This record gives sequence, C-alpha cells and structure tokens, in this order.
Amino acid sequence: MKSSFRTDIQGLRALAVLSVVIYHISPKHLVGGFIGVDIFFVISGYLIIGQICKRLSTGSFSISDFYVKRFKRLFPAYITVAAITSLFAFFFFLPSEFKGYSISLIYSSLYLSNFYFYSKSGYFDSELQGNPLLHTWSLSVEEQFYAVMPFVLIFCFSKFSKWKYAGLLAIGFVSFIACLILSNTDINFAFFSPFTRFWQFIAGGFAAIYLSRLSIKPRLREIINFSCILVLMASTIWMSHDDFPGVKVIIPTLATTLFLGLSRKGDWAYRLSSLNIAKFFGNISYSLYLWHWPVIIFYPLILQQEATQFHKVNILLISILLGSLGYYYIEERFRRGPSKPLKVGFATVSLTCLLASTVWLNQSLQESQFSQKQKQLESFLAYRTPHFRGGTCFLTSQSMGIEDFDKTTCIATDDGKENILLIGDSHAAHWYSSLKTNIKENQTLSQITASGCKPVLKTSGAKRCEELMNWAYRESITSEQYSKVIISARWLEKDIALLRESIELLQSRGLEVIVIGPVVEYFQPLPRVLAMSDSVETIMNSSNLDEVRKIDSEMQKELTNLNADYFSTVNVMCADQTVCITEVNDIPVQFDYGHLTEAGARKILEQFNYL
Repeated sequence: MKSSFRTDIQGLRALAVLSVVIYHISPKHLVGGFIGVDIFFVISGYLIIGQICKRLSTGSFSISDFYVKRFKRLFPAYITVAAITSLFAFFFFLPSEFKGYSISLIYSSLYLSNFYFYSKSGYFDSELQGNPLLHTWSLSVEEQFYAVMPFVLIFCFSKFSKWKYAGLLAIGFVSFIACLILSNTDINFAFFSPFTRFWQFIAGGFAAIYLSRLSIKPRLREIINFSCILVLMASTIWMSHDDFPGVKVIIPTLATTLFLGLSRKGDWAYRLSSLNIAKFFGNISYSLYLWHWPVIIFYPLILQQEATQFHKVNILLISILLGSLGYYYIEERFRRGPSKPLKVGFATVSLTCLLASTVWLNQSLQESQFSQKQKQLESFLAYRTPHFRGGTCFLTSQSMGIEDFDKTTCIATDDGKENILLIGDSHAAHWYSSLKTNIKENQTLSQITASGCKPVLKTSGAKRCEELMNWAYRESITSEQYSKVIISARWLEKDIALLRESIELLQSRGLEVIVIGPVVEYFQPLPRVLAMSDSVETIMNSSNLDEVRKIDSEMQKELTNLNADYFSTVNVMCADQTVCITEVNDIPVQFDYGHLTEAGARKILEQFNYL
C-alpha cells in the first residue's frame, strides 16, 4: 500500500468541497454537488484504514497517538467555528431557534449531531434547514468511524493473521446491504446513520490495501482514472438527491475508490489533480467546509433579504476567505503543537464544556432581547400540520411508496354525490382542511398528495411521487366517478407545459378542472420574518412576489386557452399589488417559507368560488 504523501488526493478534496459548497449556496446550479460528502468518506477510509494497517503490520500503531493526531487535526478549527457561530446565533436567532441551536451544539461537540438531525428530519422542520451546524452531521459520521475502526482492525490483526481483512470486508458488505434496505424503508436514517455509511470508508480502505498494489498498464490506468474524474464531475451536475443514498451512491463511491487505488505519480490524471489551484482548495477543504454553512445561514439574516446571485458569489468568496484563514492560522498552527495525550484531551474536553455551558446558560439572557409579540410569532415555527393528513393522504419524505397511501381513508367518493378530487404536492395538502369545511352536503372531497410531487402525467422524482401520480392518473381518476379535479402545487414556470397535457387528458374524460395558482413565498419562514421586522418594505423584500406574479400571469393565460378554471392565489394574498396579507387575527398566513396555516388557507379560500 502507498505511504508517500499524495498531492492528487488534494485535487479530489478540492472537487468534493467545492461541489458541496456550491450545491449548498445554489442547488440549482450544481444539483448533484452533495456527492462531495461521499467523496470525503471514501478518502477518509483510504487514508485512515491504510495508515492503521501499515502501522499494525509493523507493530508501531498507537491508539493514543492516533486519537491525538485526529483531535489536533479536527478540533481546533471546529471549536473556533462553533464559538463564532454561537455568537452570531445569540444576536440573530429567535429564542426557540437559539435553544435548538444550543442542543445541536452539544450533540455536534460530542460528534453525535447526525443522530440529533435525524430526529429532526421531519418534512416541515425549519430548525433542521436553518441550523448553522447542520453540516456537522458528516463530521460526526467520520468521527464515529475513527472511534470504531482502530479497534476493529486491531481485533482482526490479533485474531486472524491470514484472514485479517475478512472481518473488515464483512462489515463493509453488511453496511452496504443495510444502506440499500434502509434507503427503501427509512431513507433519512440511511442518510444520517454511520453504519449505512461505513461501507464507503471501507471501500476507500480496500483501495489502500488492495488496489494500490495492482500493476496495470499505464494506458489502461490513465483511461480508468480520467473516466473516474469525469464520472464524479458528471455526478455533481446530473445526479438527483431523490432516493439518496440508495443504489445510486455506488457511482461516486466506486469512482473515488478506483481513482484512489489506481492513480500513480507521473500519470496525467495525477498531475491534473495536483495543480496548485487544486492543492489550495484541497488544503483548505476542511476549514472551508466548516465555515460555508454558517455563512450561508447568517448572510441573508443579516441583510434581511434573500440572497441574490451577487450575494451568492459573496457567500462563496467569504467562505473561501474564512476557510483560508482557518487553515493557515488555526489548522496549521495547532497541528504542529504539543502531542501529549493528556494535554490534548484536557484542552479538548475543557473547551467543549466551556463553550456548550456558556451557550446553554445564556438562553434566558438571549430570550430577554425579544418582546411578547415576537415570541408569539416565533411559536408558529413549531406549527404542526395534522390537517395535511401526513402519512395517510399526504406522503412525506418519510413515506417510501404508494403502500403508505391509505386509499380507504383518502378516496371518499359516493355514487350519489358530486365527487371532487384534490391532487398535488404539499401546496395542495395545505388546502384540504379548508376545502373540506366548504364543501356542500351533496359533495365529497378526496385527497391524493405527496411532497415534492408535481401532479402531472409525466411527473418525476422520488418513488412515492411517481407511484402515486401514476396511480392517480391511470387508475383512480379513471375508475372513480369524479366530477371535478382541483390541482395545486408549488408551481414553477417549467411546469406549465406538463400541466397542459394533464389538463387535456382530464377534460377528455369529461372532468371539470380547477387549478390553484402558486402562493407567495419568503426566503425565511414567514413567522420569523414578521418577528424580526415590522417594516412592510423589508417584509416584501423577503418575498418572491415579482417571480410569483410572472408565473401566475402565464398560468392564467394558459388555463384560459384550455377553458379550465384558474384560482389566482397571489391576487387574493396581494390584492393591492405591493403588499400581501401576512397575518389573520394575529396568526401568520404561512408557518414556514410558503405552506399555509389553517387560518391562512381559510382566509384565501373565502374567494374560492369553484365548489
């Protein structure tokens, strides 16, 4: 196995970190950038398993030295970012947000944040997406790998001399199978769990133990290595986050494994990955990764508006600057510091306890900054949505397929009544309760909804989405005696063409079609926007009103041409063109970026005349 420092690995790290950072800043510009985390996992497995096995083979491995090096490498940069992030959270978070942050800080400092964020992985949990420590889930998975792997390898080396790697490969195989199974039963656990990720680390270890010893013809090796780079780059551009990790995680994992195992000094692929610019981003990759997510979270909060393209470039540059400073002045300085286990352990534990206790004990002081009105508004950040009928008639991200859809409950047709169907995504589900209260005695209301699922014939996305919509259009709408179909979704401009074909099909079957247009959205949860500002201008600057009006106008024209009914939500929400309804009797119209509260839905549907 290889022992010399490999500069091409810095190129892989550069690709990984820039992919993740760009994906987090602007997902639509690099939709598969999340695979950077998977690349990091494989690299860590290559380096750590390779180093441990080498030292165990020579009898020079020391557990204390191993952990001292890990903490000197990782802890100083982390605690610096966590401390500064905590200071910003104190001044820019609402009390409930700061409390949630305080809890996540403790879990993150204990390298258990992946389990904490898994527990918060509900579909509407704004705390999850707005938490500046969310990205530490992957660092926790890595630390859990570091905690377990030395003991696994020591056991294998001491008990099985000839078959010492068999146990490691068995763990990797079981981990891989668990990843595939859980991706179909509990995809959030498959994403956050260390065990469903360990096989990726072990794949990197396989590259160090076996592939690095292979002798392959240079030309074939070059073809494989360049192909791996191209596959990784293509994955960042085209790979979808739907049903991930799942079987598709094999692609970036295998490509990274082959490159690590087969790349050799002097190869063109090695030279390309060792360019100075690649080495620079590879060097700062850890600090850049640590800094970028807090910058993404706090930058728009400070400006009190959504990040434009110009702001997104600024976020990237600020992240690179902070990552560079973190590498040169924190990582490099402490990596070369004292290596006495007791001293490193004491410093780690004491600084962690000091920061966590300081943040936790200052929750009351932080809360005292806010008025009773602000606290009342922030209570809606924890708004619950039983009226969506999640898990039965509304399939969330935790639903794996159509088997979770309760047809008996959700399909309420009656031969002697006018049957109405509500179909769509979460932006259809938030109408159900209010529509139900408005229907007449001779009417029924059925519901077919799934998160992130456009209610069109040629829908795409997660398994739950495709299965449910295919069943709706090809079976339910055909077999049930519906008179009207109400279609609602989080519409985008590109959806209009797909919607046209679906409406034409429904009309050909004699159904009356009503389309509910898009709602106004906010770059932060509306209760938070209202709590942090009483300026109408600031509140409206936080919305996408202009964009929604454009989509609304185009949909209205299209639906008129199709002789279908159209309900313009935005014209009700923002009747005077510049100001929108944000509260109804002190209740926010929306509880997050765009989903309606029951009070908000009832208010808007007062002008819905299609039942």
